[in-house]
Amino acid sequence: MRPFATIALFALTCGRAFAQADDAGIVFEAVSIKPFAEGTTITMSGCMGGPGSDDPGRINCEYTTLRMLLTRAYQVKSQEIFGPGWLDSAHFNITAKLPQGATREQVPVMFRNLLAERFKLALHHENRVMPAYSLTVAKGGLKIKESVPAPAAAASDDAQPAGGSPPIGKDGFPILRPATIAGGPITLFRQGRARLQASNTTLATLVEALSRQLDRVVIDETGLAGKYEITLNWTPEATEPGGRPRPAASVRPEGIASQEESTPEPDLFAAMEQQLGLKLVSKKIPRDTLVIDRAEKVPTEN
Repeated sequence: MRPFATIALFALTCGRAFAQADDAGIVFEAVSIKPFAEGTTITMSGCMGGPGSDDPGRINCEYTTLRMLLTRAYQVKSQEIFGPGWLDSAHFNITAKLPQGATREQVPVMFRNLLAERFKLALHHENRVMPAYSLTVAKGGLKIKESVPAPAAAASDDAQPAGGSPPIGKDGFPILRPATIAGGPITLFRQGRARLQASNTTLATLVEALSRQLDRVVIDETGLAGKYEITLNWTPEATEPGGRPRPAASVRPEGIASQEESTPEPDLFAAMEQQLGLKLVSKKIPRDTLVIDRAEKVPTEN
């Protein structure tokens, strides 16, 4: 694979990631980008693997969009990105091989160089006041547990090989390895339902995942600095744009038995309070945003 082109110098305020002249050589060893096949069952949306996971030499992204890639590359929230409509409508499957010894901090740089080379990305930043959600502890108190160090033998006791396809549970969701969800949430979709799982993750990391599910930026104002075990189940269709719950009669997950259909998962806002003891509160905040000047909808060939 030919070397990636040098990305243009680009800086963000508020301490966010930015490209530097010496970042040009920090690239993935090899990358395959394929359009997501229409009609294929969507079981996951996002990326797994990389440094710190059980598959440190590879990152696998499924049903990902350019907007999602930009959040990883520039360490911003999805609502802070402004560009063409296809940022959300064009989906890709990406497999990236990392060079030996690559660090977690180098991964965003690799994604920035990937976007510059394969999508011909050019962008700038603007300051804007935006509607947001503040993550706070709900009145009933926190319901999630802090993480504890796992025994060293735990990984070897897991029957699922690293990098392999996870088995499917009785509820239709893949059973993810603890190491797979360590440090960062993975969001899964199945038959009109959604599940977010994370192990040993901070609430600051959780709000990044929540921002991808909502139409607003989510900021962490809980004041909690611990790392937690998180499982959140909800019905995506139960929440309209803007965070308004849909009428209960309109919520009917497909392919679920009649007993389950009568008691669907709650919308995201209710699920947060009921299952995690966390609440989302509306507010407005100033943000430094990304504006896409140019990007190719069809990336260059592998």
